[in-house]
Amino acid sequence: MSIYNGFYPLAIGRQPVDDSFSWINLLHQRVQQKDVSFVPLNALAVPLKQDFRESIDVGHLFLTRAHQYDTLRRKPKDVRWYADVDDMCGFYVLGNMKRCVNEKKFWVNILSRTVYSRDNIRVEPNMDGRVHIFPPITAVEYEKNTPDFKTERRLILEEAEAANQPSVGAEFDEKKDRLEETEFFVGQRLELLDNNDSSRLHVARIQEIRGRRWRVKIVQEDCPTDLYSMLNESQTEKDGTFWVDEESVFVFPVGFAAINGYNIVAKDDYITHTERIRDSVNAQQPPAYDPVDIQVTVLRREAIPRNLWSMIEEGQKFEFLDPLDAKQNELTVATVRKVCKTHGYVIVSADGSEEETVPIHLMSGYIFPVGYAEKYGMKLKKPSNFRGRFAWNKYLAQEGAVRIPEVLTKPMPSQERLDKFKIGAYLEAGDMNDNTSIHPARIVSHHGRVVRVFYEGYDSSHDAYFDIDSHNLFPIGFSEICNFKLQRPTVESSSSVQV
Repeated sequence: MSIYNGFYPLAIGRQPVDDSFSWINLLHQRVQQKDVSFVPLNALAVPLKQDFRESIDVGHLFLTRAHQYDTLRRKPKDVRWYADVDDMCGFYVLGNMKRCVNEKKFWVNILSRTVYSRDNIRVEPNMDGRVHIFPPITAVEYEKNTPDFKTERRLILEEAEAANQPSVGAEFDEKKDRLEETEFFVGQRLELLDNNDSSRLHVARIQEIRGRRWRVKIVQEDCPTDLYSMLNESQTEKDGTFWVDEESVFVFPVGFAAINGYNIVAKDDYITHTERIRDSVNAQQPPAYDPVDIQVTVLRREAIPRNLWSMIEEGQKFEFLDPLDAKQNELTVATVRKVCKTHGYVIVSADGSEEETVPIHLMSGYIFPVGYAEKYGMKLKKPSNFRGRFAWNKYLAQEGAVRIPEVLTKPMPSQERLDKFKIGAYLEAGDMNDNTSIHPARIVSHHGRVVRVFYEGYDSSHDAYFDIDSHNLFPIGFSEICNFKLQRPTVESSSSVQV
């Protein structure tokens, strides 16, 4: 039997999101029936500004709040005790309190304020006095056992040393302290891909930052037309909730459109500013950015060696998972329309939809080599001008085209990592149709470096494909940490109904 220790956000005073889905029942079910699995923290891309994948794991010893003491005084004392990590699911660990009369197992989010490194005795700001290291016992247990706290503490540490037991170290606390540090700031300016018309960019501003995710918005001061006449409402509305990861395919540095000849909706002064940036880049001189500009050098994109980059050419064919396709359930035949001056970027479009161009980085995870869909059991949408059963060799001959070199697409991860995405394993997943929403989801199939995800409470027609490095896939507990609402399933299954 296990209990759930509530989440205490690192930011004191932050209120939890109302009506958010909780993983409590499924975590308890995992303890009782052993029939529930979750995608491990170390299987996914790092979802926060700090990397905790090596900081805590099964078998580690840590300190945690002994909540039994919380209500004994008006201002509670900071009482902690040692626990082992018996299990780990995403950001949650199953802790087991050490040397207690009765087994005390509990689930807790590792980034709750009540989880500490083994030797952390720094008192919490809302607690009274100093840190006390006492076991979580009841009065009845105390009468039966009358433990010697000092001896118990000494024995726990001696046993850990003798067994060479790993412990959660001080770097864990340091990372938690720096969790919300970022090189970006509210009000910073970027170029944003229009989610309704990918052939154009807009000037946008960061409105809010939570970890790696930004709430961005096109604001009237940067827009040459009436803001509310545009169709991309989620990017323009007054209280817009268009959330993107800092590595999102929607995010581009200031000057990208000017340097690469892409259409942008902007005021004349911005156009002039970015044309100066373009001219400096072309002259191989340092561009004169404004302090609020997001520069290309601060956006993390996977580097492509120059000798490989020289292999990219206009007209090369590939298979494409269109990031603006709300369904995200098929690959499509696509072509490189232009090689950008900005290193690593190309302008592409699906064949048969040449006017619907998309600027994208080659290593974004959306570009696949010819034959990928057939090899890994995915649907491939053929071009409208191809008759009969689609075959790449026939199509390349018909178009007089060549395929993109496979070395210019993302390499396949190790089998060890792929095996961590077990069929049926739970995780949290962004909604590509509504990027304000994050849902409880499950892995339903594997396709090379791609997984197919099922959204809890929806039918399979809403399933979506994601590269395993996608920053729209999260370990369970992510939404709780960043204060996002985890959407409740529209129809909850018996295994996920909450109390």
